Amino acid sequence: MTDAFAAKMAELSARFAAQAGEHRARLAACASDREAIAAQAHKLAGVSAMLGHPHVGEAALALEDKAENGEDYTVELRALDELLAALAG
Repeated sequence: MTDAFAAKMAELSARFAAQAGEHRARLAACASDREAIAAQAHKLAGVSAMLGHPHVGEAALALEDKAENGEDYTVELRALDELLAALAG
């Protein structure tokens, strides 16, 4: 990995963390819509893991799985929200 690439990835990772509040707001806005929450979780799962936040990606995948399977996803949504809150500082 080149220094320039590493620097760019660090910048993108920091930007993702800085936008954690926006991600939380989007999740909260669609919390009662199973399809919308699954879609938001899917997006977060992909980008967060790529940008160095695998714990957020894992939590988002768990949320997506529960929502898509018609199960209660309250615990997973709360867990993901807490991780995003910690990123937001």
